[in-house]
Amino acid sequence: MTGMDPSADPADPLSRWQQLTREFALGSSSMPLHARISQLLAGLIESGDLAPGDQLPAERQIAELLGVSIAPVRQAILEVAGRGLLERRRGRGTFVRGPGLDEKISILHSFTESMRDQHAEVETQLLRQERVPTPAEAGRALGPGERNAVLVERIAILSREPVALLQAYLSPRAFPGLVTEPLANHSLYETLRHRYGTVVTRAESVIELARATSAEAGQLGIPAGEPLLKVAGTSFADSGAAVEYFRVLYRGDRVRFHLDSHRDSDRVVRLVSNGDTGRRQSGRGPGGPDHQGPATTPTWPPGR
Repeated sequence: MTGMDPSADPADPLSRWQQLTREFALGSSSMPLHARISQLLAGLIESGDLAPGDQLPAERQIAELLGVSIAPVRQAILEVAGRGLLERRRGRGTFVRGPGLDEKISILHSFTESMRDQHAEVETQLLRQERVPTPAEAGRALGPGERNAVLVERIAILSREPVALLQAYLSPRAFPGLVTEPLANHSLYETLRHRYGTVVTRAESVIELARATSAEAGQLGIPAGEPLLKVAGTSFADSGAAVEYFRVLYRGDRVRFHLDSHRDSDRVVRLVSNGDTGRRQSGRGPGGPDHQGPATTPTWPPGR
């Protein structure tokens, strides 16, 4: 793409788009019109002329700029969105999609540390940090007697877009004062290490598909019912004591996982029968204490 015209008004989006699309010509070509528009949009994104988070003009406005009807523009946008370069947000418009997140689950890593290793500028916004009645699954993880837990709930934002909802339940007796610790844009694991001398060394996790509830969809900026990657489990200190029960919901369109598998592991993956839909348990192979339960058990927590 050629450079922008210095006379163009950068504050006027349509003026900018006139410059970006000025080389588009409708001369004779064997390529279908929608394919040429698709090529134009993809080229603008790949060249950096359109940055992650940039909003496209309305389809009608693009059609007017290119001198075409709206139908090939709409088809082109759908094609480019299908390639993962654009995102259509209901009621808001079409935006350039930012880079996805890669999570490596063969190592014990916090989410903050994982993103730092990728040089990704991820912001974490604190949604809740308070004492709450302990949910049943958190109670089973933290042990009997933990009637209340400290809930730390945050949203991870990449390129101005929510990508993950992070929840952690911890014992207020094991971590007194945690409810007032500054955790916005701070690693929970680093706080536990520096403030309480607790180092997380192991975790048991389960990964499964889920659908966004209305509340979760609102927090992640997606329609209700959209697919999510759910990671839940328990992390442990080197003493063997449970540290937290965690639950992380990743947007399925923004995150992919890297697995590093070794043949000598006795961990297994079992199919879920129709009667077991929705149940997930960790197991160590046929004949184990929970051999009836389906399992996916990578030894990694998504971390915080």
